[in-house]
Amino acid sequence: MLKWRLILLIVFTAFTIKTNAQNYPQNYFRYPLDSLPSLVSPFGGLRDNHFHSGMDLRTNQREGLPVFASADGYVSRIKIQSIGYGKAIYLDHPNGYTTVYGHLQKYSGKIAEWIQNYQYKNQTFEFDYVFEKTILLVRKGDTIGLSGNSGGSSGPHVHFEIRNTKSEKIINPALFGIIPFDTLNPIIKNVFVYNFVPDGLLLKQELKINHQTIIPTNFPNQFIYKKVLELPAEMYGFGIEAYDYIHNPTDEKGIYEYSLKSQNKLAFSHTLNQFAFDESKYINAHIDYPFYKAAKTRVQKCFVDDGNEFSTYQTNVLKGKILVTKNMRDTLAFEVKDFNQNKFILLIPIVGLTSKMDKEKQDYLKSIKPKKAFYPLKKNTIKTKEFLFELDAKSVDDTVFYDFGLLKSIQEPALSKIYQVFNPTASLHKAADIAIKPFSGYLKYQSKLLLAYYFKDRKDFRSAGGNYDGGVVKGKASNFGHYFVTIDTIAPSIKQVFINTEEALSDSLHFYFEIKDNFSGIGKYEGYLNGEWILLDFDAKSNMLTYHFDKIWYNLVAQNKDSKLKNTAIIKPEVLIRVTDKKGNVAEKTFTIPIAFE
Repeated sequence: MLKWRLILLIVFTAFTIKTNAQNYPQNYFRYPLDSLPSLVSPFGGLRDNHFHSGMDLRTNQREGLPVFASADGYVSRIKIQSIGYGKAIYLDHPNGYTTVYGHLQKYSGKIAEWIQNYQYKNQTFEFDYVFEKTILLVRKGDTIGLSGNSGGSSGPHVHFEIRNTKSEKIINPALFGIIPFDTLNPIIKNVFVYNFVPDGLLLKQELKINHQTIIPTNFPNQFIYKKVLELPAEMYGFGIEAYDYIHNPTDEKGIYEYSLKSQNKLAFSHTLNQFAFDESKYINAHIDYPFYKAAKTRVQKCFVDDGNEFSTYQTNVLKGKILVTKNMRDTLAFEVKDFNQNKFILLIPIVGLTSKMDKEKQDYLKSIKPKKAFYPLKKNTIKTKEFLFELDAKSVDDTVFYDFGLLKSIQEPALSKIYQVFNPTASLHKAADIAIKPFSGYLKYQSKLLLAYYFKDRKDFRSAGGNYDGGVVKGKASNFGHYFVTIDTIAPSIKQVFINTEEALSDSLHFYFEIKDNFSGIGKYEGYLNGEWILLDFDAKSNMLTYHFDKIWYNLVAQNKDSKLKNTAIIKPEVLIRVTDKKGNVAEKTFTIPIAFE
């Protein structure tokens, strides 16, 4: 062991990987909140089915904090939706960059006025408007809105991005100097050793990295694994479970940069400086996806699969894979680093043994022999007279073996045969085109037919959307699974909700309505106050429609006050809510609202 350590101390020193921050303007963009930088999530964090495309800025679970323009510019886009970024605003700046601010509670000043005018003119809450002319100018530090929790947010915060205006690539804001103070080192918790098999990976070993298994070297933040890793001669891949810490040593964040060296040469590195939106779903090729499905832990690979085109990697000719030969001696060097250059370096000595075919691999090869396969970088199709499942060249990131067939028993709510295209540990990078022929007895309900799939078991099923067309129901399949045709003829539900039961309704500034759909999902919602269209704010995660009192309400109140003075008939405020689901089922409900005039 002493001999190995002496070699390591001579050969390995701390890695230096340039961040290229000097290529980006410094001090041009300000932090968009009135506080020191504090992150809920850094750029490029690992999420379900995507890399996080910006920074999530902490607001201490509060809404209503002023959000400031990060630099001079103009409003180039406004997008409001009940999911995603919720209420978002895009600012273009003269230096060629765009900043994005998401999950806002509301907008401010002339921006808010423009939005309200647009919404009433077009009678819509949700819209996506790209400005072709410069209309709304902003100065650095102007308040453009208030922080909130709108859209798909799981808690109050501000989502912040910097993009290249021309290419629309998302760039790490840290490169512009927007980064919190950080002196904490990242860590590697576990190292995973893989063999390569036709379906991708076979996990061979998991190395626990802790004070019992590693010892420090004479170099700062550099550690050596106590044991020599003995590997039969073969091709291997490695993965790491690693975390960064920014504000405290227990709050795990994503890694900015990590790398692997073999024979003192770079085999693989991954650096989160920028990426394009259409690359984001490569996360399921970037991590050991089957392990994540089973253990809910994201292991980041130190090699690149054939179908993985994420642009953040640098590799050797083997794409990060390590060829171990008999009697080979090497020391693998894993380094994780944050943007502030805090680092953790792990050295693992390895030795090559005689090659052998182990029972685990034999059993695996035997298990996949009868299965069919989808292959990356080519079109794959399953087609019968009553079923189509078609993948384009970018739908799978690696070879996927799958089971295909029919479930023997057909149960409600299936209105067709139930088709199985199944691999429990594989993901689709891009949705498949799918078509299924319904049973002939249900063709009179063509407009209500759609696709469904079993979610966890055969009692839990979810909508996959789709429409009847030319004898089949066509749609998109985002996952491997069990698919069938079903029907939705049930209209959504509507009820008024009192957020504060101790407060008289007439003293509130809002009305709340909960809307839900049983299956296909909410497609459209409308509101009218005594026949006039009113603006309803929809939050999909809470199923809540909110009517914020506006000029239509206050005009009605003024009219009734005048009627009371003149002793003429009072106009009762009646709010009609109409909700349509994605299969055209409509619900309407009218609520008579009490009103006070004193």
